[in-house]
Amino acid sequence: MRHKAIRFIIYLAILLLPLYLIRFKIGWIPFNISEIMVYLLFVVWLVTLEFKLKVRLGDKSWLYPVFLIFFGLTLSTLVSSDLSISAGIWKGWFLAPLMFSLVVVNSIENKGQIRNIFSFLTLSGVVVSLIALFYYFTNDLTYDNRLRAFYLSPNHLSMYLSPILILSFYLYSSCKKNIYKTLLFFAQFLILMVIYLTYSYGAWLALLATLFFVLFFAKNKKKLLSVVSFFILILILFCIFQIGNQKFQGIFDLSYPAFGSRIVIWQSAWEIIKDYPILGIGPGMFQKYYLDYQVMFEPYPEWAVPQPHNLFLAFWLQTGLLGLIGFIWLIIKFFRTSFLKKQDPLFMILLAVMVYILVHGLIDTPVWKNDLAILFGLTISLCYRADRLSD
Repeated sequence: MRHKAIRFIIYLAILLLPLYLIRFKIGWIPFNISEIMVYLLFVVWLVTLEFKLKVRLGDKSWLYPVFLIFFGLTLSTLVSSDLSISAGIWKGWFLAPLMFSLVVVNSIENKGQIRNIFSFLTLSGVVVSLIALFYYFTNDLTYDNRLRAFYLSPNHLSMYLSPILILSFYLYSSCKKNIYKTLLFFAQFLILMVIYLTYSYGAWLALLATLFFVLFFAKNKKKLLSVVSFFILILILFCIFQIGNQKFQGIFDLSYPAFGSRIVIWQSAWEIIKDYPILGIGPGMFQKYYLDYQVMFEPYPEWAVPQPHNLFLAFWLQTGLLGLIGFIWLIIKFFRTSFLKKQDPLFMILLAVMVYILVHGLIDTPVWKNDLAILFGLTISLCYRADRLSD
């Protein structure tokens, strides 16, 4: 019964991931609802262990890159020019996801429970998409007519929904009735439509790259092709509809401001790295340093840049060189484990999510956020556990 309660809290925490946007303080320490749920989950899990902490560690080599990330992150936090901001990110974007992943690793017993996780994620994506469409039909958009709903930016919305869209494809394996497959199809179409309305080209290209990756490596290509070909067609049509859009044309024009701003951001990030190559500048500090360094390059009126728009630059700058090494090491271990078992649909789906994260991570930071960090940690932890689970 206690294990069922833990799994119920896991599912509920997954469903309510977007509630990280509801923030409050206990004393002087900031929290959010999603974070509190993770801490509650962790405490309940500890109680069920009766504080004996007999956890499933299995292959302890996975702990080494995680330790490097946290060690580098902690050192970078300690040298931060604003300890409160950096410590908040240390707590909310790394400690909470680690706690959540640890509970998942020790609580998930079979692939049916993984399907439940994916089902609740898909439900979360559907709810977010329905709310987002309400924003769209009430014309509550950004200045450039992009949909962001209640998120800070359209990119944040697309980075949350895109991994969920990919994971939802695994649910077809458990859909025995056509009515459930039909409902799942419409859920995916709804999520994809909202991703389109964000006009996040990074998400579009990453999803397209992920689909081609899956089609290339999948075992049963004919069956899979029948499921995803429709979505590939939709993505291609979306791109065709955008040909006349100035932003779309800017992808191929290095002088276009949106692309030029990325160049300045990456150049500034590299200059910061050259000055702080070992310990970095501290989590959440890029905005402050970017404003100081971007004046070295051609002026561009983009002042709100909280992240360097590249996953690897973000880890180097905000977790130091040790954190970057740990992140790369963890990714290598993930691919070595998953790729050898890619014929299993679960591993293929997890691979697809990681491909999406890394491709989108070339031009954005789809890990550096409360909900995105949970999704990343969940992908890693499920890969770690999947080969030890029964059907």
